[in-house]
Amino acid sequence: MTDPFLLPKPWVIAHRGDSGEFPENTMSSFRNASELGADWIELDIIHSSDGKIVVIHDDTMDRTTDQKGEVKLLPFNMIRKADAGSWKDPRFKGEKVPDLWEVWDYLKPKNIGLNVEIKSGAYEEIPIDIPIEQELIDYTKQNSLFHKTLFSSFCWDSLARIRELSVEAKLGILIGEETSSWMEALELGFRLNAFSLNLSSKGLDKETVSKIQKEGFKVLVYTLNTEEELKLGIDLGVDGIFTNYPKRMRSLLT
Repeated sequence: MTDPFLLPKPWVIAHRGDSGEFPENTMSSFRNASELGADWIELDIIHSSDGKIVVIHDDTMDRTTDQKGEVKLLPFNMIRKADAGSWKDPRFKGEKVPDLWEVWDYLKPKNIGLNVEIKSGAYEEIPIDIPIEQELIDYTKQNSLFHKTLFSSFCWDSLARIRELSVEAKLGILIGEETSSWMEALELGFRLNAFSLNLSSKGLDKETVSKIQKEGFKVLVYTLNTEEELKLGIDLGVDGIFTNYPKRMRSLLT
């Protein structure tokens, strides 16, 4: 089976699946991204009130389902009843919010990598129960999936906990408006033996990309969607691009 970490660069990373065409973070979005040849799929996770690992981007259900409320305050059986498709298009009515294991079970036999973004709201400084990071490492280890999984987060404490639990896990340090700069992320990268720095393409130039790569880290950029944006990203020489339109990016690379 192909090791997704060894695929030719730049990687086509389907951001929340094929989310430009399908409801984000749903099985239909992930299936389509896989079928059209994405190298990687990125998704977001947070706990439900009863400890299920829910695949959803926002802290609330409001934007991407027909229900309202904070995800971490709702039990998974209520989350599962929500319609996660109609907001995108009526033809997706009835699409469900998946849990992580459903997605992982689908992707396991496929030649595609999975980037699991741990939402900042999922991190517990003093965990009440099993911390989400422990669940992730346990599953990855039991299913021998370290060779096709990248863990990332804007919550750098969450990444530090992942590293404490596993020397095998590959880490992507997410850099955004609420985190420190890429230079500080670089320092953290050395401390955690990270795999990549995942950052916005805004203001990014070839010199910075090259500097990070020369220090031994991959550069993954988000989120490029138009043909013009994708071409600019490819021209920067980055190692991977998060995009809502993986088919569009794939066509530019072939």
